Amino acid sequence: MRQITRDRRRHLPVLFLILGLILFVNLFSGTDYQLLSIVVNIKAGLGYPAQTNIVLPPIGRVMVPTHWLPVRLNVELKSVDLSSLKGIVFAPSLDTEAVVDAMREGALRILVLFALKVVSLGTAGSVFFLYLWGERRPKKLVRAGASAAGIVLLLVLVVLYTYDVSGFERLEYEGMIEAAPWVLNLVWDALGQVEELGERVQVLARNLYSLLEELETLGPLGLVQADVLVLHVSDIHNNPVAYRFAKQVADSFPVDFIMDTGDLTDWGTSLEVEIAGRIADLKLPYLFVSGNHDSPEVMSKLATIGNAVLISGEEQTIKGLRVAGTGDLVANTYLATPASLSELQAYADEINKRWSEVEHRPDIFMVHNHRVAEALEPGLFPVVAYGHTHLWGVQERGQSVYSNAGTTGAAGIRGFQSREPLPYSLSLLYFALDQRGHLQLQAVDGVHVTGFGTSFSLHRTFIQSRNNEGDVELDL
Repeated sequence: MRQITRDRRRHLPVLFLILGLILFVNLFSGTDYQLLSIVVNIKAGLGYPAQTNIVLPPIGRVMVPTHWLPVRLNVELKSVDLSSLKGIVFAPSLDTEAVVDAMREGALRILVLFALKVVSLGTAGSVFFLYLWGERRPKKLVRAGASAAGIVLLLVLVVLYTYDVSGFERLEYEGMIEAAPWVLNLVWDALGQVEELGERVQVLARNLYSLLEELETLGPLGLVQADVLVLHVSDIHNNPVAYRFAKQVADSFPVDFIMDTGDLTDWGTSLEVEIAGRIADLKLPYLFVSGNHDSPEVMSKLATIGNAVLISGEEQTIKGLRVAGTGDLVANTYLATPASLSELQAYADEINKRWSEVEHRPDIFMVHNHRVAEALEPGLFPVVAYGHTHLWGVQERGQSVYSNAGTTGAAGIRGFQSREPLPYSLSLLYFALDQRGHLQLQAVDGVHVTGFGTSFSLHRTFIQSRNNEGDVELDL
């Protein structure tokens, strides 16, 4: 009996030390830290599976297997100072090296402060529980605190030493959306590339017009004589380079207005919609229909921009062209999943029925999803403009031309992560007055910037029903 009592007195202090250590760290380690314009809450605790959890309200949670020790690290996005972040990320001249250095220094400082707090909590927890157990001897309490500090520090070092960033290639998602890779790689893998690509795109787009002027004497490669020139963009996906690309083309060509067939953002969040402010810099009428990656917040933001024109059912007349269109079926939600095939077909049938009963129909009809666009009856509209597939293309069916601008944002920030990234693409639509004084589409130019802006190609499609020219391709 005495032996049992002695064993208890010997082992219970160790148990209380461990218990206090775990409880204090689990309960009180959560702390808010500011990293540039972002406030995050970091918390650590004993748990399984061992992983890093990134919480992105209201999007959901990203779970990453980064280490093997049974410790769970939680990083929650608490708030974002949009005005400050906009000044950093969307600045006309972005010093990406300074931003990345500042982020690394800030992250290192946060890790050091958090590690010190965890060690302090482990120490305080073990001393507190031993004191509750009845230990009053200062030497014993100091020794227990030092032991707890050593244990926690060892655990911190093990987690840091075994932390495997390649775990971010094996993500699991839980929440409102099924994926959010653009958030994880936005700065580390893409920020520096955005600036580099943006500068190259500016040079290439600026030279494109001059090149065509020089080639005009060669015939079909030159500029098409047009009374109205329309720039068609689509699927920008939150990529600021897209607007620099579009602006350079708009500044170089005599563009009369721009039409955007949706997917301005990735998930339609308040942070992303700030990029829409760049539309004002284009200084041209900007016609827009929503895509499946847009949201009510995107539409509300666009409504505050002076040159933006929201196209939703009603016809608009711009530069003598009558334009109508309709937004995407899921743009009234924050879910990016497209509508089902049956819903898209029913949507197209509804459009066909409505406009077939109208005598004077618009010259251009804008829609986002290719399945809806391609299901519109030939001859119903002279031009159908759309996107969604990220693949540029022009086709004639009967008396209708179907124009897909591809992806002006190269599928967004995620495009940088692809081994074979999609090109930045847009279209130029040339309209000329016919003998009756009606504007008719004469040709469509597809402009593609590939790689990191090292080359571009121009694909010109002459509309066969209106002239006898063929297609022309130019690669540079």
